[in-house]
Amino acid sequence: MSDIVANTIGECWLKSISEVMRNGKQHFDEDVEIMEVLGLSIKILSPKLQDEIVDKFGDKNIVSHTLDKFKKGIIMPNRPFTYADQIYNKNGIDQFEYLVGRLKKKKESKSATISLLSEGITDANLPCLNIIDIKIRNEKLNLQFFFRSQNILGRQYANLLAIAKLQADLATRLCTKVGFIAGYVASAHIYEYDYKYANSICANEDVTIKDRFYINGPRSIRENLQFQEKNNVYKK
Repeated sequence: MSDIVANTIGECWLKSISEVMRNGKQHFDEDVEIMEVLGLSIKILSPKLQDEIVDKFGDKNIVSHTLDKFKKGIIMPNRPFTYADQIYNKNGIDQFEYLVGRLKKKKESKSATISLLSEGITDANLPCLNIIDIKIRNEKLNLQFFFRSQNILGRQYANLLAIAKLQADLATRLCTKVGFIAGYVASAHIYEYDYKYANSICANEDVTIKDRFYINGPRSIRENLQFQEKNNVYKK
């Protein structure tokens, strides 16, 4: 179990990378080595949609792609699902509006919670983000989450930006201020092919990461035809 408290999304990302590289244990995701921490708790006190650290080190294509996965009405044919599907149209239910309605009815509610998993699903690739919970306290909207798994170097920063956008949208609809983001990652990991990037970022070297998950990730990802189009994009 590891605990991280940070002021910004970028600071949280850097601390998470350092934590996994320093205290993670070697494991494997199919045929690819990973460094893994089981049980990473994070809290971001002042999440912002613009972040200097993410701008410096992050892959802009991944940020754009991840924001699209959370955006209502976006169709991504090379994806088995999008988070927007699960948030805005899960089994015909708009869960965003469910959260808004529940909190408008009872602002202090302890039960404004949604699941992004469908029971009994047998797909090889399941949503990494499973639970989103909203609490309004002291006139601020706080968002908490559960990730079953998170690629810390390659995806965490973009995931958190998309979650911060969702939080901001909810706060706007509910006429309240943005509070903190906090959550739990069951498997916080970094892939072996990203160790060099991770060490460079921890050393504050001048490096901008380029995502290689679809090219160098686990066999089931590399060989999945649904990801072929995305794979070709990252080979360019």
